[in-house]
Amino acid sequence: MTNQVSPQAAQQLLRAIEKDYALAQTLKTVLQEEKSILEQRQYAAHSALLSRKTQLLMELDQADHARRQAMADMGLQLDKQGFDLFVQQVPPTWQARFQSGWEKLADTMNACARLNRVNGKILAHAQNSMEHLMSIIKGTANQVSVYQANGRRNLNAAHRMLATA
Repeated sequence: MTNQVSPQAAQQLLRAIEKDYALAQTLKTVLQEEKSILEQRQYAAHSALLSRKTQLLMELDQADHARRQAMADMGLQLDKQGFDLFVQQVPPTWQARFQSGWEKLADTMNACARLNRVNGKILAHAQNSMEHLMSIIKGTANQVSVYQANGRRNLNAAHRMLATA
């Protein structure tokens, strides 16, 4: 790409970046709310939040597609390198606005990825704890040891069930 970008194409890309950013900010808020819900073990509220999160992810995917399409229509690579080439071809008065928008979007998406990893770890820990407790209740826990009156461990206690339904 050797000539300057048309103002219409530049504005289309800017709108796409701004829409991506707004959706990413909303997703970040939802992920923070999800983290709080998971930490407080409010699992009923979590299922309602999941539908909001899913809807946001679908909207973000559509906005990302629009941004990528705008870049592809200008003959740009669909990455940071392509965006940097684009910025070099817009008027200097526009460059700061595009750079700022791209950086805010990247920072917000990185924050969302970190929050999502944390939430995944919280969920995995809760699931493992629940599975362990259920195996103890069912009497199927592996190598449950019980101390006998003489102080020795009895590893054959796996057959003991704490409760039946």
